[in-house]
Amino acid sequence: MKVTRFPDVPWARGRTLSGHEGEPSAGTNAEGEGRTHASGPISQTSRPERGSRRRYPMLLRTWVVALVASSFSGAAAGHRPLPTGGGNVTIGLLLPKTMFGGRAYNKAINEAIKDLHKLKGKKLTFLQRYNFGNQQVNSHMMELTPSPTDILNSLCKEFLSVNVSAILYLMNYEKYGRSTASAQYFLQLAGYLGIPVIAWNADNSGLERRASQSSLQLQLAPSLEHQTAAMLSILERYKWHRFSVVTSQIAGHDDFIQAIRERITEVQDRFKFTILNAVLVTKTSDLLELVSSESRVMLLYATKEEATHILSAAREYQITGENYVWVVTQSVIGDNMNPNHQFPVGMLGVHFDTSSDRLLAEITTAIKVYAHGVEDFVNDPKNKDYSLNTQLSCEGGRGESRWQTGDRFFK
Repeated sequence: MKVTRFPDVPWARGRTLSGHEGEPSAGTNAEGEGRTHASGPISQTSRPERGSRRRYPMLLRTWVVALVASSFSGAAAGHRPLPTGGGNVTIGLLLPKTMFGGRAYNKAINEAIKDLHKLKGKKLTFLQRYNFGNQQVNSHMMELTPSPTDILNSLCKEFLSVNVSAILYLMNYEKYGRSTASAQYFLQLAGYLGIPVIAWNADNSGLERRASQSSLQLQLAPSLEHQTAAMLSILERYKWHRFSVVTSQIAGHDDFIQAIRERITEVQDRFKFTILNAVLVTKTSDLLELVSSESRVMLLYATKEEATHILSAAREYQITGENYVWVVTQSVIGDNMNPNHQFPVGMLGVHFDTSSDRLLAEITTAIKVYAHGVEDFVNDPKNKDYSLNTQLSCEGGRGESRWQTGDRFFK
């Protein structure tokens, strides 16, 4: 069974990413910094006539008063909500680092922005009042296993410095190790700062469920819950009521079992499931529990390398073959659809596309989700006093440490 991706991300429906929008006040530029308005009118109305020296002192006093006034107005405007009427809405975009991927990424961003301006049917009205183009999408590429310092720099220097109101975190890495830990760290930091994240990361099953659910994160990739639902639907299709669960020590293995139990509870009115064994494999002899069991169906959650050793040992213990069925997750199959010779004939698996082409397509999806969220926000009269100008800073005293509007924007 192949699950490429769930069409138009139905699990994102009903959860509106809307934000609190504002626009630069008079006296501020796109970054909220003050700018003077005195030079234009003074240069036009107070220019001394050639040869006139008596008007110079008045001209000097006029300049001083105007500059002082503009400085105060610029400083005060730095932390005002953006008024409804114009300005920038800015997002951060984090992508996998590749040698030649930059051009493809930029092309995908350009096409996504063009599509927003050419939508058929209902138009996005916020585009008529706010600037949202290629320059407002601040993209940054990240290594497979970035250091904590790299992660902090990407947040502080690349995103907070330009007042992003959301971050698009798109990764197709499937290492389920340090890369998962890096993703967890980044997403938690964004949550602490109050910045909503629209994520599409293939290894999201390895993230801690409590942390990801409590943070301001909208996951577009199939989650662990969706994979377990697909696996149990296979069992329901063939009337297999009893099964065992086998996991390695992969990140999220406890969440996998919990997701299965929750799904069983949801469908118990129409189909009865029974978990015969829940085996955590730390050494191959742990599989002996399945040898003495009556279970003929096993659900496996592990990395591809771990699954190779587990299924090889299962063959030696004679719990593979025509009398047994193994159903595996995306983490076992990975991005390479060529079967491993250690995998038993007849093994079933849940799979979704994590290729580079799919990643490029998800750039468009994520930008559209953000744009529709902004549209809902700016058209809500309740949000007229809120701003998408985050004014956050990693340096104490230069800005807020958490964007309070972020929770309202996400909801």
